[in-house]
Amino acid sequence: MLVDEEVSEELEAQSGEEILAEENSVDPLSLADVVASLYRSYPDIARARQQPGIASGQLLAAYGAFDTKLQAHSLSEPTGFYRNYRNGLGVARQTWWGGYVAAGYRIGRGFYQPWYKERQTDDAGEFKVAFTQPLLQGRAIDPQRVAVFQASLAQQAAGPIIQQTILDISRDAAAVYWEWVAMGGVLEAQREMLKLAEERGEQFEVGVKAGKFAEIDLILNQQLVAERQAKVFETEQKFRATSFKLALFLRDPNGQPMVPEDTWLPERFPVIEPPPLSDFQSDLAAALSRRPEPKLLQLDIRHVQYDRQLACNEMLPRFDFVTEASQDMGDPATKSDDKGDFELVIGFTSEVPVQRRKARGKIQETNGKIVQINEKLRMVRDKIGIELQTAYNALLLSEQVVEQTEVSLRAALETLDRYRFAFEQGKIDLIYLNLLETKANETEIKLVEAQRNWFAALSQMQITLGLDPLDQAMAVSSLPDSDMPGPGNLPQTSRWKPAPPKPAVPKPE
Repeated sequence: MLVDEEVSEELEAQSGEEILAEENSVDPLSLADVVASLYRSYPDIARARQQPGIASGQLLAAYGAFDTKLQAHSLSEPTGFYRNYRNGLGVARQTWWGGYVAAGYRIGRGFYQPWYKERQTDDAGEFKVAFTQPLLQGRAIDPQRVAVFQASLAQQAAGPIIQQTILDISRDAAAVYWEWVAMGGVLEAQREMLKLAEERGEQFEVGVKAGKFAEIDLILNQQLVAERQAKVFETEQKFRATSFKLALFLRDPNGQPMVPEDTWLPERFPVIEPPPLSDFQSDLAAALSRRPEPKLLQLDIRHVQYDRQLACNEMLPRFDFVTEASQDMGDPATKSDDKGDFELVIGFTSEVPVQRRKARGKIQETNGKIVQINEKLRMVRDKIGIELQTAYNALLLSEQVVEQTEVSLRAALETLDRYRFAFEQGKIDLIYLNLLETKANETEIKLVEAQRNWFAALSQMQITLGLDPLDQAMAVSSLPDSDMPGPGNLPQTSRWKPAPPKPAVPKPE
Protein backbone atom coordinates (compact mmCIF):
# COMPACT_ATOMS: atom_id res chain seq x y z
CA MET A 1 0.00 0.00 0.00
CA LEU A 2 2.86 2.35 0.83
CA VAL A 3 4.34 1.78 -2.60
CA ASP A 4 0.99 2.51 -4.27
CA GLU A 5 0.64 5.76 -2.32
CA GLU A 6 4.13 6.83 -3.34
CA VAL A 7 3.36 6.05 -6.98
CA SER A 8 0.07 7.97 -6.74
CA GLU A 9 1.80 10.98 -5.19
CA GLU A 10 4.46 10.85 -7.92
CA LEU A 11 1.80 10.75 -10.64
CA GLU A 12 -0.06 13.67 -9.05
CA ALA A 13 3.16 15.67 -8.91
CA GLN A 14 3.90 14.87 -12.55
CA SER A 15 0.38 15.85 -13.63
CA GLY A 16 0.68 19.09 -11.68
CA GLU A 17 3.95 19.86 -13.42
CA GLU A 18 2.35 19.13 -16.79
CA ILE A 19 -0.57 21.46 -16.03
CA LEU A 20 1.83 24.19 -14.93
CA ALA A 21 3.88 23.70 -18.08
CA GLU A 22 0.75 23.95 -20.21
CA GLU A 23 -0.27 27.16 -18.47
CA ASN A 24 3.18 28.68 -19.05
CA SER A 25 3.45 27.43 -22.62
CA VAL A 26 3.19 29.92 -25.46
CA ASP A 27 1.99 29.00 -28.92
CA PRO A 28 4.70 29.64 -31.52
CA LEU A 29 4.26 32.49 -33.94
CA SER A 30 3.00 31.13 -37.26
CA LEU A 31 3.08 32.60 -40.73
CA ALA A 32 -0.72 32.89 -40.57
CA ASP A 33 -0.38 35.13 -37.50
CA VAL A 34 1.95 37.47 -39.39
CA VAL A 35 -0.21 37.62 -42.53
CA ALA A 36 -3.37 38.14 -40.48
CA SER A 37 -1.61 41.03 -38.76
CA LEU A 38 -0.89 42.52 -42.20
CA TYR A 39 -4.52 42.27 -43.21
CA ARG A 40 -5.62 43.86 -39.97
CA SER A 41 -3.39 46.91 -39.57
CA TYR A 42 -0.46 47.19 -42.00
CA PRO A 43 -0.31 50.88 -43.06
CA ASP A 44 0.17 50.32 -46.80
CA ILE A 45 -2.75 47.89 -46.94
CA ALA A 46 -4.90 50.26 -44.86
CA ARG A 47 -3.96 53.02 -47.30
CA ALA A 48 -4.87 50.86 -50.29
CA ARG A 49 -8.24 50.07 -48.71
CA GLN A 50 -9.11 53.75 -48.97
CA GLN A 51 -9.05 53.45 -52.75
CA PRO A 52 -12.70 52.32 -53.12
CA GLY A 53 -13.88 55.36 -51.17
CA ILE A 54 -11.67 57.66 -53.22
CA ALA A 55 -12.94 56.13 -56.48
CA SER A 56 -16.55 56.40 -55.31
CA GLY A 57 -15.95 60.05 -54.54
CA GLN A 58 -14.49 60.61 -58.00
CA LEU A 59 -17.49 58.92 -59.61
CA LEU A 60 -19.90 60.99 -57.56
CA ALA A 61 -18.02 64.16 -58.54
CA ALA A 62 -18.16 63.17 -62.21
CA TYR A 63 -21.93 62.76 -62.02
CA GLY A 64 -22.03 66.28 -60.62
CA ALA A 65 -21.83 67.60 -64.20
CA PHE A 66 -25.44 66.41 -64.62
CA ASP A 67 -26.75 68.05 -61.46
CA THR A 68 -29.91 70.15 -61.71
CA LYS A 69 -28.94 73.78 -61.21
CA LEU A 70 -31.19 76.30 -59.53
CA GLN A 71 -30.70 79.75 -61.08
CA ALA A 72 -31.87 83.09 -59.74
CA HIS A 73 -31.15 86.76 -60.33
CA SER A 74 -32.33 90.10 -59.03
CA LEU A 75 -30.91 93.17 -60.78
CA SER A 76 -31.87 96.79 -60.32
CA GLU A 77 -30.99 100.09 -61.98
CA PRO A 78 -32.44 102.58 -59.46
CA THR A 79 -30.70 105.69 -60.83
CA GLY A 80 -30.33 107.32 -64.20
CA PHE A 81 -32.84 108.02 -66.94
CA TYR A 82 -33.69 104.32 -67.47
CA ARG A 83 -34.76 102.95 -64.13
CA ASN A 84 -35.79 99.32 -64.09
CA TYR A 85 -35.94 96.17 -61.95
CA ARG A 86 -35.37 92.59 -63.17
CA ASN A 87 -35.89 89.36 -61.24
CA GLY A 88 -35.85 85.77 -62.34
CA LEU A 89 -35.92 82.15 -61.10
CA GLY A 90 -35.28 78.96 -63.04
CA VAL A 91 -33.79 75.48 -63.24
CA ALA A 92 -31.37 73.96 -65.78
CA ARG A 93 -29.39 70.82 -66.29
CA GLN A 94 -27.29 69.02 -68.83
CA THR A 95 -28.84 65.86 -70.26
CA TRP A 96 -27.03 62.53 -70.57
CA TRP A 97 -27.01 62.73 -74.35
CA GLY A 98 -25.12 66.02 -74.47
CA GLY A 99 -28.13 68.34 -74.54
CA TYR A 100 -29.07 71.19 -72.28
CA VAL A 101 -32.55 72.03 -71.00
CA ALA A 102 -33.62 75.07 -69.01
CA ALA A 103 -36.95 76.45 -67.73
CA GLY A 104 -37.74 79.55 -65.72
CA TYR A 105 -39.73 82.59 -64.90
CA ARG A 106 -38.66 86.25 -65.08
CA ILE A 107 -40.20 89.64 -64.63
CA GLY A 108 -38.91 93.01 -65.70
CA ARG A 109 -40.48 96.36 -64.81
CA GLY A 110 -39.52 99.97 -65.38
CA PHE A 111 -38.07 101.86 -68.29
CA TYR A 112 -35.54 100.13 -70.54
CA GLN A 113 -33.06 101.25 -73.10
CA PRO A 114 -34.38 100.73 -76.62
CA TRP A 115 -31.57 98.28 -77.30
CA TYR A 116 -32.53 96.20 -74.25
CA LYS A 117 -36.25 95.86 -74.86
CA GLU A 118 -36.04 92.04 -74.57
CA ARG A 119 -35.45 92.50 -70.87
CA GLN A 120 -38.93 93.92 -70.44
CA THR A 121 -41.90 91.62 -69.73
CA ASP A 122 -45.60 92.05 -69.34
CA ASP A 123 -46.87 92.84 -65.86
CA ALA A 124 -47.23 89.18 -64.74
CA GLY A 125 -43.83 88.19 -66.10
CA GLU A 126 -42.63 85.64 -68.64
CA PHE A 127 -42.32 81.84 -68.63
CA LYS A 128 -39.60 80.36 -70.85
CA VAL A 129 -38.34 76.87 -71.82
CA ALA A 130 -35.15 76.27 -73.83
CA PHE A 131 -33.56 73.09 -75.14
CA THR A 132 -30.35 72.38 -77.05
CA GLN A 133 -29.36 68.99 -78.46
CA PRO A 134 -26.10 68.17 -80.31
CA LEU A 135 -26.66 66.14 -83.45
CA LEU A 136 -23.03 65.37 -84.40
CA GLN A 137 -20.21 66.39 -82.07
CA GLY A 138 -21.18 65.80 -78.45
CA ARG A 139 -24.15 63.51 -79.12
CA ALA A 140 -22.57 60.04 -78.78
CA ILE A 141 -20.01 61.13 -76.19
CA ASP A 142 -18.80 64.26 -74.49
CA PRO A 143 -16.22 65.20 -71.80
CA GLN A 144 -18.76 64.88 -68.99
CA ARG A 145 -19.69 61.31 -69.90
CA VAL A 146 -16.02 60.41 -70.42
CA ALA A 147 -15.31 61.62 -66.87
CA VAL A 148 -18.08 59.36 -65.55
CA PHE A 149 -16.83 56.33 -67.50
CA GLN A 150 -13.23 56.86 -66.39
CA ALA A 151 -14.26 57.33 -62.78
CA SER A 152 -16.16 54.05 -63.03
CA LEU A 153 -12.96 52.39 -64.28
CA ALA A 154 -11.10 53.81 -61.28
CA GLN A 155 -13.74 52.23 -59.07
CA GLN A 156 -13.19 48.86 -60.78
CA ALA A 157 -9.41 49.25 -60.31
CA ALA A 158 -9.72 49.64 -56.53
CA GLY A 159 -9.99 45.88 -55.94
CA PRO A 160 -6.89 44.94 -58.00
CA ILE A 161 -4.92 47.77 -56.35
CA ILE A 162 -5.71 46.36 -52.90
CA GLN A 163 -4.89 42.84 -54.09
CA GLN A 164 -1.57 43.92 -55.56
CA THR A 165 -0.61 45.69 -52.34
CA ILE A 166 -1.48 42.61 -50.27
CA LEU A 167 0.46 40.28 -52.58
CA ASP A 168 3.58 42.45 -52.61
CA ILE A 169 3.66 42.98 -48.85
CA SER A 170 2.80 39.35 -48.08
CA ARG A 171 5.70 38.21 -50.23
CA ASP A 172 8.10 40.40 -48.23
CA ALA A 173 6.53 39.36 -44.92
CA ALA A 174 6.82 35.64 -45.70
CA ALA A 175 10.47 36.02 -46.69
CA VAL A 176 11.28 37.84 -43.43
CA TYR A 177 9.26 35.36 -41.35
CA TRP A 178 11.10 32.32 -42.72
CA GLU A 179 14.40 34.17 -42.30
CA TRP A 180 13.47 34.77 -38.66
CA VAL A 181 12.65 31.08 -38.13
CA ALA A 182 15.89 30.07 -39.84
CA MET A 183 18.04 32.49 -37.86
CA GLY A 184 16.48 31.19 -34.66
CA GLY A 185 17.48 27.66 -35.69
CA VAL A 186 21.01 28.78 -36.58
CA LEU A 187 21.32 30.52 -33.21
CA GLU A 188 20.19 27.35 -31.43
CA ALA A 189 22.74 25.31 -33.40
CA GLN A 190 25.55 27.70 -32.42
CA ARG A 191 24.49 27.57 -28.78
CA GLU A 192 24.57 23.77 -28.89
CA MET A 193 28.14 23.93 -30.19
CA LEU A 194 29.09 26.33 -27.40
CA LYS A 195 27.46 24.11 -24.79
CA LEU A 196 29.47 21.10 -25.96
CA ALA A 197 32.73 22.99 -25.61
CA GLU A 198 31.76 24.35 -22.19
CA GLU A 199 30.79 20.93 -20.81
CA ARG A 200 33.98 19.43 -22.20
CA GLY A 201 35.93 22.26 -20.59
CA GLU A 202 34.48 21.46 -17.18
CA GLN A 203 35.63 17.88 -17.57
CA PHE A 204 39.08 19.05 -18.66
CA GLU A 205 39.41 21.29 -15.62
CA VAL A 206 38.61 18.44 -13.26
CA GLY A 207 40.94 16.11 -15.12
CA VAL A 208 43.83 18.59 -15.20
CA LYS A 209 43.52 19.26 -11.47
CA ALA A 210 43.59 15.52 -10.87
CA GLY A 211 46.65 15.17 -13.08
CA LYS A 212 44.87 12.86 -15.53
CA PHE A 213 44.80 15.18 -18.59
CA ALA A 214 47.25 17.41 -20.38
CA GLU A 215 46.92 21.13 -19.76
CA ILE A 216 47.33 21.90 -23.47
CA ASP A 217 43.96 20.29 -24.18
CA LEU A 218 42.32 22.54 -21.60
CA ILE A 219 43.88 25.64 -23.19
CA LEU A 220 42.81 24.51 -26.68
CA ASN A 221 39.27 23.89 -25.46
CA GLN A 222 39.20 27.35 -23.88
CA GLN A 223 40.08 28.74 -27.29
CA LEU A 224 37.20 26.79 -28.83
CA VAL A 225 34.83 28.13 -26.17
CA ALA A 226 35.85 31.71 -26.95
CA GLU A 227 35.49 31.20 -30.71
CA ARG A 228 32.10 29.58 -30.38
CA GLN A 229 30.94 32.23 -27.93
CA ALA A 230 31.87 34.92 -30.47
CA LYS A 231 29.99 32.98 -33.13
CA VAL A 232 26.93 32.87 -30.87
CA PHE A 233 27.10 36.65 -30.39
CA GLU A 234 27.43 37.21 -34.13
CA THR A 235 24.49 34.93 -34.90
CA GLU A 236 22.38 36.49 -32.16
CA GLN A 237 23.01 39.94 -33.66
CA LYS A 238 21.65 38.70 -37.00
CA PHE A 239 18.72 37.04 -35.27
CA ARG A 240 17.81 40.27 -33.42
CA ALA A 241 18.04 42.25 -36.65
CA THR A 242 15.67 39.80 -38.32
CA SER A 243 13.28 40.08 -35.36
CA PHE A 244 13.22 43.86 -35.77
CA LYS A 245 12.50 43.47 -39.49
CA LEU A 246 9.64 41.10 -38.71
CA ALA A 247 8.19 43.69 -36.30
CA LEU A 248 7.46 45.88 -39.32
CA PHE A 249 4.93 43.30 -40.49
CA LEU A 250 3.79 41.99 -37.10
CA ARG A 251 1.43 44.52 -35.52
CA ASP A 252 -0.38 44.67 -32.21
CA PRO A 253 -4.16 45.42 -32.02
CA ASN A 254 -3.33 49.15 -32.05
CA GLY A 255 -1.39 48.80 -35.29
CA GLN A 256 2.02 49.38 -33.68
CA PRO A 257 5.09 47.29 -34.69
CA MET A 258 5.62 44.38 -32.31
CA VAL A 259 9.00 42.68 -31.91
CA PRO A 260 8.41 38.92 -31.57
CA GLU A 261 9.49 37.27 -28.34
CA ASP A 262 12.10 34.53 -28.40
CA THR A 263 9.53 32.18 -26.87
CA TRP A 264 7.34 32.63 -29.96
CA LEU A 265 9.96 30.99 -32.17
CA PRO A 266 8.81 27.66 -33.65
CA GLU A 267 10.99 24.74 -32.60
CA ARG A 268 11.18 23.39 -36.15
CA PHE A 269 10.04 24.10 -39.65
CA PRO A 270 6.76 22.55 -40.80
CA VAL A 271 6.96 19.31 -42.71
CA ILE A 272 7.70 19.82 -46.40
CA GLU A 273 4.74 18.80 -48.55
CA PRO A 274 5.33 19.61 -52.23
CA PRO A 275 2.20 20.80 -54.05
CA PRO A 276 0.70 18.34 -56.54
CA LEU A 277 2.07 18.42 -60.06
CA SER A 278 0.00 20.42 -62.53
CA ASP A 279 0.09 21.58 -66.11
CA PHE A 280 2.14 24.73 -66.60
CA GLN A 281 -0.17 26.25 -69.19
CA SER A 282 -3.18 25.75 -66.95
CA ASP A 283 -1.38 27.34 -64.01
CA LEU A 284 -0.24 30.23 -66.20
CA ALA A 285 -3.79 30.86 -67.42
CA ALA A 286 -5.04 30.76 -63.83
CA ALA A 287 -2.29 33.13 -62.70
CA LEU A 288 -3.07 35.59 -65.49
CA SER A 289 -6.74 35.54 -64.53
CA ARG A 290 -6.01 36.08 -60.82
CA ARG A 291 -3.08 38.49 -60.84
CA PRO A 292 -3.98 42.18 -60.53
CA GLU A 293 -1.33 43.57 -62.90
CA PRO A 294 -3.03 42.48 -66.17
CA LYS A 295 -6.39 43.68 -64.87
CA LEU A 296 -5.01 47.13 -64.07
CA LEU A 297 -3.38 47.44 -67.48
CA GLN A 298 -6.57 46.38 -69.22
CA LEU A 299 -8.42 49.08 -67.30
CA ASP A 300 -5.73 51.57 -68.36
CA ILE A 301 -6.36 50.63 -71.98
CA ARG A 302 -10.08 51.24 -71.59
CA HIS A 303 -9.32 54.58 -69.91
CA VAL A 304 -7.28 55.73 -72.91
CA GLN A 305 -9.85 54.31 -75.33
CA TYR A 306 -12.47 56.66 -73.89
CA ASP A 307 -10.11 59.58 -74.53
CA ARG A 308 -9.62 58.36 -78.08
CA GLN A 309 -13.37 57.94 -78.61
CA LEU A 310 -13.90 61.52 -77.45
CA ALA A 311 -11.16 62.78 -79.77
CA CYS A 312 -12.73 60.96 -82.73
CA ASN A 313 -16.09 62.54 -81.87
CA GLU A 314 -14.45 65.97 -81.78
CA MET A 315 -13.41 65.49 -85.41
CA LEU A 316 -17.10 65.96 -86.29
CA PRO A 317 -18.52 69.47 -86.80
CA ARG A 318 -20.55 71.07 -84.07
CA PHE A 319 -24.16 70.91 -85.29
CA ASP A 320 -26.82 71.52 -82.61
CA PHE A 321 -30.58 71.70 -82.67
CA VAL A 322 -31.90 74.59 -80.57
CA THR A 323 -35.42 75.58 -79.57
CA GLU A 324 -36.86 78.15 -77.22
CA ALA A 325 -40.47 78.88 -76.24
CA SER A 326 -41.72 81.78 -74.12
CA GLN A 327 -45.02 83.34 -73.05
CA ASP A 328 -45.60 86.65 -71.28
CA MET A 329 -48.48 86.95 -68.82
CA GLY A 330 -50.58 89.85 -67.47
CA ASP A 331 -51.27 93.32 -68.71
CA PRO A 332 -49.21 94.55 -71.64
CA ALA A 333 -46.09 96.42 -70.72
CA THR A 334 -46.29 98.59 -73.85
CA LYS A 335 -49.07 100.17 -75.89
CA SER A 336 -48.14 98.04 -78.89
CA ASP A 337 -48.60 94.81 -76.86
CA ASP A 338 -45.61 93.27 -78.68
CA LYS A 339 -44.94 90.67 -75.94
CA GLY A 340 -48.33 89.12 -75.49
CA ASP A 341 -48.10 86.42 -78.18
CA PHE A 342 -46.57 83.00 -77.69
CA GLU A 343 -42.99 83.03 -79.03
CA LEU A 344 -41.19 80.01 -80.45
CA VAL A 345 -37.64 79.82 -81.82
CA ILE A 346 -36.42 76.71 -83.70
CA GLY A 347 -33.16 76.33 -85.53
CA PHE A 348 -29.66 74.98 -85.81
CA THR A 349 -26.22 76.22 -84.90
CA SER A 350 -22.93 74.92 -86.27
CA GLU A 351 -19.22 75.36 -85.66
CA VAL A 352 -16.12 73.47 -86.81
CA PRO A 353 -12.38 74.22 -86.62
CA VAL A 354 -10.94 74.08 -90.11
CA GLN A 355 -7.68 72.33 -89.20
CA ARG A 356 -9.10 70.32 -86.29
CA ARG A 357 -5.58 69.98 -84.90
CA LYS A 358 -6.69 69.43 -81.29
CA ALA A 359 -8.76 66.37 -82.20
CA ARG A 360 -6.18 64.97 -84.62
CA GLY A 361 -3.38 65.43 -82.09
CA LYS A 362 -5.42 63.75 -79.35
CA ILE A 363 -6.12 60.77 -81.63
CA GLN A 364 -2.43 60.42 -82.42
CA GLU A 365 -1.54 60.65 -78.72
CA THR A 366 -4.10 58.08 -77.58
CA ASN A 367 -3.17 55.65 -80.36
CA GLY A 368 0.43 55.73 -79.18
CA LYS A 369 -0.59 55.27 -75.54
CA ILE A 370 -2.74 52.25 -76.39
CA VAL A 371 0.19 50.63 -78.22
CA GLN A 372 2.45 51.35 -75.23
CA ILE A 373 0.05 49.82 -72.72
CA ASN A 374 -0.52 46.77 -74.93
CA GLU A 375 3.23 46.20 -75.09
CA LYS A 376 3.47 46.64 -71.34
CA LEU A 377 0.63 44.15 -70.90
CA ARG A 378 2.45 41.67 -73.12
CA MET A 379 5.62 42.16 -71.07
CA VAL A 380 3.74 41.67 -67.78
CA ARG A 381 2.23 38.42 -69.06
CA ASP A 382 5.67 37.21 -70.12
CA LYS A 383 7.09 38.15 -66.72
CA ILE A 384 4.37 36.25 -64.91
CA GLY A 385 5.15 33.19 -67.03
CA ILE A 386 8.87 33.49 -66.23
CA GLU A 387 8.14 34.07 -62.54
CA LEU A 388 5.99 30.95 -62.50
CA GLN A 389 8.67 28.85 -64.18
CA THR A 390 11.30 30.25 -61.81
CA ALA A 391 9.14 29.54 -58.78
CA TYR A 392 8.44 25.96 -59.86
CA ASN A 393 12.12 25.37 -60.59
CA ALA A 394 13.19 26.87 -57.26
CA LEU A 395 10.62 24.80 -55.37
CA LEU A 396 11.64 21.57 -57.07
CA LEU A 397 15.39 22.06 -56.67
CA SER A 398 15.02 23.39 -53.12
CA GLU A 399 13.26 20.17 -52.19
CA GLN A 400 16.12 18.14 -53.63
CA VAL A 401 18.64 20.30 -51.77
CA VAL A 402 16.76 19.65 -48.54
CA GLU A 403 16.75 15.90 -49.14
CA GLN A 404 20.47 15.74 -49.93
CA THR A 405 21.42 18.06 -47.07
CA GLU A 406 19.44 15.87 -44.66
CA VAL A 407 21.36 12.82 -45.89
CA SER A 408 24.60 14.75 -45.47
CA LEU A 409 23.71 15.84 -41.94
CA ARG A 410 22.79 12.34 -40.82
CA ALA A 411 26.07 11.05 -42.24
CA ALA A 412 27.99 13.89 -40.56
CA LEU A 413 26.39 13.13 -37.19
CA GLU A 414 27.12 9.43 -37.57
CA THR A 415 30.71 10.22 -38.49
CA LEU A 416 31.02 12.59 -35.55
CA ASP A 417 29.65 9.95 -33.20
CA ARG A 418 32.23 7.42 -34.30
CA TYR A 419 35.13 9.83 -34.14
CA ARG A 420 33.99 10.95 -30.72
CA PHE A 421 34.37 7.36 -29.63
CA ALA A 422 37.83 7.40 -31.18
CA PHE A 423 38.58 10.57 -29.22
CA GLU A 424 37.56 8.83 -26.01
CA GLN A 425 40.01 6.06 -26.86
CA GLY A 426 42.78 8.58 -27.44
CA LYS A 427 43.09 7.79 -31.17
CA ILE A 428 42.43 11.37 -32.38
CA ASP A 429 43.13 14.73 -30.81
CA LEU A 430 40.84 17.62 -29.90
CA ILE A 431 41.79 19.62 -32.99
CA TYR A 432 40.53 16.95 -35.34
CA LEU A 433 37.38 16.45 -33.25
CA ASN A 434 36.70 20.19 -33.43
CA LEU A 435 36.96 20.08 -37.21
CA LEU A 436 34.37 17.30 -37.32
CA GLU A 437 32.06 19.13 -34.93
CA THR A 438 32.38 22.30 -37.01
CA LYS A 439 31.63 20.38 -40.20
CA ALA A 440 28.53 18.81 -38.66
CA ASN A 441 27.42 22.21 -37.38
CA GLU A 442 27.85 23.78 -40.84
CA THR A 443 25.81 20.97 -42.40
CA GLU A 444 23.12 21.44 -39.76
CA ILE A 445 22.92 25.15 -40.61
CA LYS A 446 22.82 24.33 -44.32
CA LEU A 447 19.78 22.12 -43.71
CA VAL A 448 18.07 24.96 -41.82
CA GLU A 449 18.79 27.35 -44.70
CA ALA A 450 17.64 24.78 -47.27
CA GLN A 451 14.28 24.47 -45.49
CA ARG A 452 14.01 28.25 -45.33
CA ASN A 453 14.68 28.47 -49.07
CA TRP A 454 12.00 25.87 -49.81
CA PHE A 455 9.31 27.67 -47.83
CA ALA A 456 10.37 31.02 -49.32
CA ALA A 457 10.07 29.45 -52.79
CA LEU A 458 6.65 28.08 -51.86
CA SER A 459 5.47 31.57 -50.83
CA GLN A 460 6.86 33.02 -54.04
CA MET A 461 5.01 30.43 -56.12
CA GLN A 462 1.74 31.11 -54.28
CA ILE A 463 2.12 34.85 -54.82
CA THR A 464 2.95 34.30 -58.49
CA LEU A 465 -0.23 32.26 -58.89
CA GLY A 466 -2.19 35.12 -57.32
CA LEU A 467 -3.53 32.95 -54.48
CA ASP A 468 -4.85 34.55 -51.32
CA PRO A 469 -1.85 34.92 -48.95
CA LEU A 470 -3.88 34.42 -45.77
CA ASP A 471 -5.48 31.19 -47.01
CA GLN A 472 -2.11 29.83 -48.06
CA ALA A 473 -0.46 30.90 -44.80
CA MET A 474 -3.15 29.13 -42.79
CA ALA A 475 -2.63 25.97 -44.85
CA VAL A 476 1.14 26.07 -44.22
CA SER A 477 0.68 26.84 -40.52
CA SER A 478 -1.60 23.84 -40.10
CA LEU A 479 1.17 21.45 -41.20
CA PRO A 480 2.81 19.31 -38.48
CA ASP A 481 6.41 19.93 -37.44
CA SER A 482 9.11 18.34 -39.53
CA ASP A 483 10.99 15.35 -38.11
CA MET A 484 14.21 16.27 -39.90
CA PRO A 485 17.33 16.44 -37.74
CA GLY A 486 18.31 19.93 -36.77
CA PRO A 487 18.58 22.34 -33.86
CA GLY A 488 16.65 20.90 -30.94
CA ASN A 489 15.91 17.68 -32.84
CA LEU A 490 19.23 15.89 -33.31
CA PRO A 491 19.56 12.12 -33.01
CA GLN A 492 20.48 10.85 -29.55
CA THR A 493 24.17 10.32 -30.25
CA SER A 494 27.23 11.18 -28.26
CA ARG A 495 26.84 14.72 -29.47
CA TRP A 496 24.12 15.11 -26.88
CA LYS A 497 26.29 13.39 -24.31
CA PRO A 498 29.60 15.26 -24.51
CA ALA A 499 32.39 12.75 -24.49
CA PRO A 500 34.85 13.05 -21.67
CA PRO A 501 38.26 14.28 -22.71
CA LYS A 502 40.85 11.68 -23.42
CA PRO A 503 43.34 11.04 -20.61
CA ALA A 504 46.84 12.35 -20.97
CA VAL A 505 49.31 9.76 -22.23
CA PRO A 506 51.79 9.10 -19.42
CA LYS A 507 55.37 9.88 -20.21
CA PRO A 508 57.75 6.91 -20.16
CA GLU A 509 59.95 6.86 -17.09
